[in-house]
Amino acid sequence: MVRSLAKALAAFLFLGVAAPALAQEATVLQGEATATATKPRIVYESLVGYGGVGFHGGIPKFTGDADVKEDATPRLSGDFTFSYVYDDNLVADLNVGYAWNRLGDDINRYVISSVPMTIGARYLLRRQSILRPFIGAGGGAYIWTVHTKDLGAGKDPITFERLRRANLGFYGIVGAERRMSKYVTAAADVSYHSIRAENTEDFPSGYNGNKSYVLARLGITFFFSLSERLDQGLPE
Repeated sequence: MVRSLAKALAAFLFLGVAAPALAQEATVLQGEATATATKPRIVYESLVGYGGVGFHGGIPKFTGDADVKEDATPRLSGDFTFSYVYDDNLVADLNVGYAWNRLGDDINRYVISSVPMTIGARYLLRRQSILRPFIGAGGGAYIWTVHTKDLGAGKDPITFERLRRANLGFYGIVGAERRMSKYVTAAADVSYHSIRAENTEDFPSGYNGNKSYVLARLGITFFFSLSERLDQGLPE
């Protein structure tokens, strides 16, 4: 009988101590859940005013100029991009890259390359989403070259002009970017580049039409603040 009462008293004391602790723990968990629900996820935080440094790798295919298109074989290329987030939907891009294709076995017309130096803008859809499709356009200078096998610039056999020029060009781009963390995004895109390079006077023997190429890329961009806010200890 005494043992039964002792056991009952011990159980009562245990429940009396444990119940407030459990209730307190439940309150804390509920408070954390509420805070989590009301606080926006970090990947949704705005990058307005931030700059970004991006690196891309891709495969271009030259499609313009009949002499180029006939023999062009895609090769892996790359580029560097500086981005500025103007607002939550609009991003400005400054791009410098290198795209090239193998042309064939002719030692005088072995490779064609393009070095774009462009500025443009992208408009991002689906605000506050991890995955954001975008469209964009831009333009600038494109330095194109038809190389010999030793990678020097080839020459027109009639005029002896080097097959190298810097011409105005334009591009359009579609793709999607995914926020990997607060300051890192990954992207996949396809762009079309048109180079106004027609010149039958200097290059009467061929390779004298407008140049163009399609470029598929994968890349990553790292963002950084261009104007850190000073902590003055004042309420916002």
